[in-house]
Amino acid sequence: MRLLLLATFVSATLLGVAQQPTGLNATTTSKKSEAAPQKCPDTDPLRKQVAQLTGENQQLKKRVADLERERLATTIQEQLEKEEQRAEALQHHLIEISEKEDPLSARMDQINQQLSPGAIESKLAGVGSLHPEDAREEIRKRLTNEKTRVQSQLDLLKQDQRRTQASLATTDAAIQRLKQKLLEAQRP
Repeated sequence: MRLLLLATFVSATLLGVAQQPTGLNATTTSKKSEAAPQKCPDTDPLRKQVAQLTGENQQLKKRVADLERERLATTIQEQLEKEEQRAEALQHHLIEISEKEDPLSARMDQINQQLSPGAIESKLAGVGSLHPEDAREEIRKRLTNEKTRVQSQLDLLKQDQRRTQASLATTDAAIQRLKQKLLEAQRP
């Protein structure tokens, strides 16, 4: 009987030790109970305030994006106005070139007519000279020099006109690009 009592005691002791949490299991069990959220009376107003601030933050981000788009559109508009003014100035310059070219072309035609042998002879018809060939040669040299000067001026005007037209084409292309950028920048 003593043996039976001793066996019962040992088995009861062993059974009690097996049911008690030991080592690692004891720590995780206590941490699980601590990690469970505890109801705090201040959390609901804080959550509402966080949600409100998040909404305000989103509105501010949208407003900043709108302001950036407006600033970009304003910058592009200013560049577009400058390019349009430049195009206008180039067109005005082309008109000035044409106005300078017309009288020079007329003078060139006049010189060519005066250089014809019949025109030189008629110019000297009323003037008596011992050496008419020297007088004809003098008139021819003077008219040829003037023709060279007028032709060089016309050539310079033509070069200026080509450069101005090229600049105007470049400016027109820039205006088109800026108009396209402006449309894109103004899209919501």
